[in-house]
Formats: sequence, structure tokens, C-alpha cells
Amino acid sequence: MKGKINIDETNYSKRFWLLTGLSLASVILIGFLAYFFYSTLSNNLLSSRREYLNKKVELASNDVQRKFASLHDDMIYYANSISQKGGADGEEENNDNLRIKRLLNNYISIIDTVYFQKEDQKYFYTLKETNYLIRENFTGKIPDLNNANGLTVKSNSGKLNLTVKINLERFFEDYASNYYLGSFGNKFFYADGQLTDINSEPIKEGISFRASSLEILNKEIGDGLRGDFVGSLYVGSNSNRYETDALIVQYPFTLSPLPQNFAFIFVQEKESIVSDIYRTYFYLFAALFVLLVFVLFLMFKFFKSTYENKVLLEKKSEDINQLFNQQTMLLQQSNGFVYYHDEFGKVFKASENVSDVLGYTPEQFIVKGKKLLSQEDLSRIQAIAMEALTNNREYIYYEVGLTKFDRSVIRTKNFEKLFYDEHGNFTGSIGICTDIHEKYLADQELIKSENRLRAVLNSLPDIIFIYNNEGVYLDYHVQNEELLIEPAQNLMGKNIMEVYSYPFNEKLRETFNKAVKTGKIQTQEIDIIISGGKRFFEIRFFKLDDLKVISLARDITDQKLWENGLKEAKEAAESANKHKSEFLANMSHEIRTPMNGLLGMIGLLGTTKLTDEQKKFVSIIEDSGESLLSIVNDILDYSKIEAGKLELKLTCFNLRNEVQKVVDIFSGMAIGKGLHVHLSVSDKIPALVVLDRKKLKQILFNILGNAVKFTPKGGVIEINISGEVIISDNLMLYIAVKDTGKGIPSAHIPKLTQPFTQVDSSDIREHKGTGLGLAIANKLIELMGGILQIESELGNGSEFSFTIIARVPDEKLKLDLGQENNTDQEIVNFDNFAGNFPVRILLVEDNIINLKFMTMVLAQMGYQPHIAVNGLEAIEMVKEKEYDLIFMDHQMPKMNGIDATQAIRKLKNGNTPKIIGLSANVMGDDIKKAYKAGMDSYLSKPVKIEEIAKKIKKCFDSINN
Repeated sequence: MKGKINIDETNYSKRFWLLTGLSLASVILIGFLAYFFYSTLSNNLLSSRREYLNKKVELASNDVQRKFASLHDDMIYYANSISQKGGADGEEENNDNLRIKRLLNNYISIIDTVYFQKEDQKYFYTLKETNYLIRENFTGKIPDLNNANGLTVKSNSGKLNLTVKINLERFFEDYASNYYLGSFGNKFFYADGQLTDINSEPIKEGISFRASSLEILNKEIGDGLRGDFVGSLYVGSNSNRYETDALIVQYPFTLSPLPQNFAFIFVQEKESIVSDIYRTYFYLFAALFVLLVFVLFLMFKFFKSTYENKVLLEKKSEDINQLFNQQTMLLQQSNGFVYYHDEFGKVFKASENVSDVLGYTPEQFIVKGKKLLSQEDLSRIQAIAMEALTNNREYIYYEVGLTKFDRSVIRTKNFEKLFYDEHGNFTGSIGICTDIHEKYLADQELIKSENRLRAVLNSLPDIIFIYNNEGVYLDYHVQNEELLIEPAQNLMGKNIMEVYSYPFNEKLRETFNKAVKTGKIQTQEIDIIISGGKRFFEIRFFKLDDLKVISLARDITDQKLWENGLKEAKEAAESANKHKSEFLANMSHEIRTPMNGLLGMIGLLGTTKLTDEQKKFVSIIEDSGESLLSIVNDILDYSKIEAGKLELKLTCFNLRNEVQKVVDIFSGMAIGKGLHVHLSVSDKIPALVVLDRKKLKQILFNILGNAVKFTPKGGVIEINISGEVIISDNLMLYIAVKDTGKGIPSAHIPKLTQPFTQVDSSDIREHKGTGLGLAIANKLIELMGGILQIESELGNGSEFSFTIIARVPDEKLKLDLGQENNTDQEIVNFDNFAGNFPVRILLVEDNIINLKFMTMVLAQMGYQPHIAVNGLEAIEMVKEKEYDLIFMDHQMPKMNGIDATQAIRKLKNGNTPKIIGLSANVMGDDIKKAYKAGMDSYLSKPVKIEEIAKKIKKCFDSINN
């Protein structure tokens, strides 16, 4: 083993010195060749730089000529445009300013000042660095600048002169700066024998041409010849000045209509062109030396590690096999396989993965070959392969459909590497086939989605425009160009401010800028005249991306007309509803006023001595009056509900007592018909509840009244009330009224709660009524948080049930609401009533019947009231005498009760009397107005004698307390 090591070390030394000698010989050979390469390369570099400078100076000259010609054309166009445009003075001036500003912006590198003369108007324009346009009046003669310092054009009409002051040095410097000449390059422009350095950042200071070089330049430029030559330059200041050879390239040109001859002159020192070669070869030689040392070091390391590498070779081969297995697994995961073509394009080998992709074994796949492709795909692939072989391409890509073993077709993506021999002949290829069927299906669905989106876009009625962020039209999608101010094609390149007239352009510009700034949709409505008619449009602006904005304009003319019609219809409905309310108020007053006298007189008549027959007649008259009053109340209550003006007035009362009172009202009728009425109230319901007592009684009165009315003789009516406390102190009440009447047809049940509707609406129906009772009850139940349910069958009677929300009162709530346990009717003893409650009374009433009724009632009590027939008389009487109580009618001639009350309250002694309002109006608004005017209380006609007595007693108590 030791001898073997010595032999290895000797071989290592021989190899080391052999390679070292070869490395030194290589360095000498490279140095020898470098000399010849340097000579060749320097000549090539000079030639290449000459072509480069010629191309650059030509491009710079052509760019300057094009830009200056464009300036001249635009000046002619703007002069004629400004001259021909008309409009309002302010609008024309704004348009002139906009055009001049655009001219200055577009040619800011050429133009210093614009002189504008239109008839007797003279201005000059300049543009600040902030892009702010300055316009000032100009007096005197505009200078003739049609030379190297300026350019003047006139409009075709001769009415307008447009003169610009130009800065050629800045113009040439600006355009020459676009062409980089590399290190030690300088740029000059020539004008009538004068050379000007136009380097924005000169590389060397104090560059001047030798006389011989200047002579050549003057001659060739004067003859209009382009060219290049090697001349001499002086570089540096007097103390450090030196002469050097330089490559000088010049290109003459003219700027029409300027008379001068111009030329660009690009210069580069000859030494600087080839100087990089010295550095390159020096660095190359140094790099080779370092490389040689590095190679020797590597060889030492290489020979030392060779033995170690042999030991590791076997281990590495195992790692390679493992890596190959991993690559195979990766190919399986990507659902692909590898295949091989011979020089004739026939598959001769395939990897095992083909069975996972297509279901064939490798042998079956080789046999099937081209049969797995459709004829169309086969022709396409052959064309791709032929084109690649013709051009000796190394790779080809294509997608194709392959038929699997189960006859289904999948989409695959194929990549093939082509191989050629040293003569360029095709020798075979290796390919990878990957299953991309799922991606292909997704792409197809995306294409379908895009087509659907395009179809939707084509079906949109909107007018679509795309702008840049400055509001300039870029693109459009318009279905009907008849809705445009002008054809869409003509709008391209224009600004919104130019297309629309004032003030619509300002509104749209403001909305547009807001959409650009916020990135949110902004909407603006405008109306414009199109084709002789006025059209309304809704325009929505929103950002398409960072550089573009899109607008969708929709014709909403029909919608606007419909909205205007709807507005008019709404106003008409509100007016009709107002007139209806006024009618109901007047009807209430007109009916209740005589009813007050009628029922009042009947009440007084009942207190006199009458025979039994007369008492019977009075009772019939009183019942008829009450029935008529009930009908009027139903109509007015429903009107209040319909107008949403009915409100709940919560009171604390005994539920069992109030329900029993309602039952007692119908006891006489029930006894007369032989009906059995049963009332059952659950023990779980507390004695006192908080609820609107009057509305609950009204609901029960209507439902129980119907049950008594429609239940035949000998029938049964059951009233069941149950409930439970929920969520703290809330009480859910369930009330059901069941009868054994003839029942209601199922088709008529939904109509029962409709106003003015009855099951039997014929003229010979057995039971009369307004048809409002259940409608009012249903609305009141809904107002109290419940719902009315009706169950009925013909021959089996009916059941009306509902739930409402009440509260269980605590002691504080009882105190706040007050407990109402008194009866509705209270018998008043009129004997010596005035003696017990002496008050001074003023009666203000214009209706003769009501006046007689009130006078008789008060006289029966022992009072002698003073009388006033309108508000003005009442005010005068209050001024002359003090009163304790004033009964004030509402509607009176000359001055009504509201105004009279307000006037009385302003008097010195106006706060002394209690004022009780008397009115046939029972609308909530009227009562609120009465209290707001200063009334202490309010009585609705017809007024009952007991109510009058209560008000007098209450007034006396307040005076003495």
C-alpha cells in the first residue's frame, strides 16, 4: 500500500509540471495574439464609432426638423382655429387661452413667448414652471421675429397674427441630449458659420476646433453635404491646453421658413475610442495570470481529492439513482410521461408513466402512435415539426388532444427537444407529454365567460366611453349614435371640457375629477338637446385602472317623465286626502251640532214629568240618536286610523270590571233573544292592567255586538280571556268570542275586515250597519300589537280571537297613569247645584239650538250664563267682566274659538277663567290646537249633561283650592 502511494505522488508531480508548462505557453501565445487583435479591433472600433455617430447625428437632425415643422403647422392651425371660432365673449376668450396654453405646453422647449394680435387685441403669453399661463396686454408694435429668433404666421382671413419667440440653443440642446455619445463625446450646432457647444453637462471644458477643421466644416456645411473626418481639437484652458485628434461628424439641415443653414456636429476624441482596448488587454493579461495561479491551485486540490472522489463515487451513484427515482415520481405527480422519436419521427420508446396518463402500456402506445391523434391535430403537428426542422430549431411546443384507452379525449401539452448531427441532420427527439385537461377545460370556460360578458356588453343600452386621467376620450362602445352630440369617432382625442357646453362641462369635469381622486363611482345627471328634443342622461364615472376612467351614460328620459307624472299624482292624492279630511271635519261639525241639540233636548225632556207612552217615545228617539251618533263615530274613527292619527292612551284599570261593563251593555238584547252569555277570565291575569281602556272596550263592543246580533234565539256566546306574563312585566292577553250562530262562508271571511263590507249586502238583509265595526276593531288590534283571527263554518257558528300586549303595573306606574275604577256614567244631582258650586259662566255659541240647549241645562242647574255669539263679542265681555268658566264653541263667524282663546289669554285678566272647548270636530289635530291655544279642557258634541256638570264642579274645586 505504501509503494502504491509513492507511485501516485510521482505521477502527480509529473502531471503538475506538465500542466504548468502548458499554462505558461498559453499565456505567451495569448499575448502574441493580443497584439494582432488590438490592431484589428482598434480599426473596427473607429469604423463602428464613425457609423454610430453618423446615425445619431442624422436622427437628431431629422427629429429637430420634424418638431420645428410640426410647430409651424400647429401655429397655422391654431391661428385659423382661433380666427374662425365663435361664441360668447367669455367662452371665446377661454378657448383662445386654452389653445395658446396647449401650444406652449407642446413646444415648451422651443417657445419662450407667444405674441397674439387679433384685430385691436394684443397680448403676449408666457408659461411659468408651475404650468400656469400668464397673459398680459401688449402695447406697441409686435416685433418681427421671422428670423433665427422667432416665427410669425397669419390666419387665412388675415385678421389674426400669431408670433412666437424661439430659443434655438435650448431647442437644439434639448433634442441633442436624447443621444448619448459615451465618454469624451461633445455636441455642437452650427448656424451661419457660428459653432455653439450644446452639451447640457460638458465632459471637458474649453473645447475648440483647429482652423483646418473649421475650414472643412464651413465648406461641407455650406455645400449642404453630410460627412465625417478625423480632425484636430484644442482641449483645456491656456495653461493646460493640449491638441488631440478627434472623429468629427456633421449633418447639415434647414428649418423652414427660417433662412439660416444649420447643422449638428458630434465629436469624440480618437484616443478615448481605443483607450478601452489597452485597459481591456491589461486586465485580460492580469486575469490570465491570476487564472493560471488559480488553476494550479485547483489542480493541486483536484489531484488530492481524486482519490477521495473515487471512494465517494459508489455512494454518489446510489444518490443519483435516488434522484432519478424522485424525478420519476415528480413526473408522475405532474401527470406526464416521456417519449422518444427516431430520425423518421416514429416513437420507439416511452416511460412507464404513459399508463397513468393514457391507460396504455408503453408497448401499446408505441404501436398506436399517430392513431391517437385526430387528422386535424396530426396535420398541424407535422407542419410545426417541418418548420422547426427547416430552420434547425432545437425545441418545439404544441397542445393536442389524445385518445385514451377508454376512448375519451384529453388535452395535453407537449415539449420536444430536437437533436442534430454535426452536419445538421435530424437524428431524433425526446419529448415530455403532460396532461392539462382540467386547465384546458377551465380556459375554455373562461373563454365562454368572456364571450358571455361581451354579449352582455353588446346588449347594454348604456353609452360607454373610456378616458385618460385628464378627461381625454380614448375609446368607446356605443349602440345608438343618435343619442350622441356628435359621432363617437369625432370625440376621440378631445377633452370633456371641449365636447360639452357650459355649465354641463364644469359639472361633468368636477364629477370626473372626484372619481379619479376617490376611486369610487360618481354619478351626475344632465339634460341636453339632441336631434331637436330634450333628453335626460345619468352618467356614472369610475376608474378602470390607474391610468384610465370609464363612463356609463344611460338615457333616463322615460324615467324622468314617469317620476314627474308620479310626483303630480302624489300631489293630487295628497290634495284629495287633505280635502277628505276637511270634509270629514265639516261633516262632523255639521252632524254633531244638531245632534248635540237633539240628544240634549231629549235628555232634558226625559227629566220632565211624562206619561209611560211619552217616556217610550222619548226612549225610542234617544236610541235612534245614539245609533246615528255611533255610525258617525265609526266613520270618523276609521278616518283617523287611515290617516295614522289614532294614538294609544294608556290607563291603569280593572280588566274584569271593564269587560263585564261591555257584557252588561248587551244584556238587555241578550235576554230579549234568550241568549246565554258566559264570561271567563283566567286567574293568571292580574286585577289591574295598563292598556288603552276605551279602545279595548270599542274592540269588544264591535265583536260582541256582532255575536249578539247574528246569534239566533236560544244560542250561546262564550267570552274567554287568558294570558301570561312575558319578558319582565309585559302581559300577553288572548281574548276569544265564540258564538253558535249560522256561521260565515269561507270565501267571505277575508272581506270581513275590509271597510264598508258586509256578508249580506242586499237591500233585504236582516241586520243593518255601516260595515265598519270589524274593520275598526281589526285596525285597533293591530295598533295594540296583535292580530285578529276569524274561524267559522256554516251551521257551526264563529269564533273571533285576538292577542294584544298589555303591562302589569307597579306602584309607580299606577301613580303616573292613575287608576280608573269609576263608571262611565255618573248620576248627578242637580238640586241646588249652582248653590253648591257657584261660578260665573260665559257661554260662547253661535248655533241657536245648541245655545238654547246649553242655556236650559245651565238654568236647570241654577246658573244664569252670559251669552256671546262669536269670538269678538267674547273678548269684549271678558274685558268688561271677570268670569270663572267659559264654554267656547270652535266654529263661529267673525272669529273662531281658537283665535278668541288666544286673544283672551293675552288680556290682563285673561288667565283667570277656565276655558272649556265645545266642538263637533273630534280629530286629534283639532284637540291639540285647542290645548295649544290656551284651552283648559275640551268637550266633543253632542255633550252630555253629566259631562257639563263635571266640568263646572272641577272648575269650582280648582278656584277654591
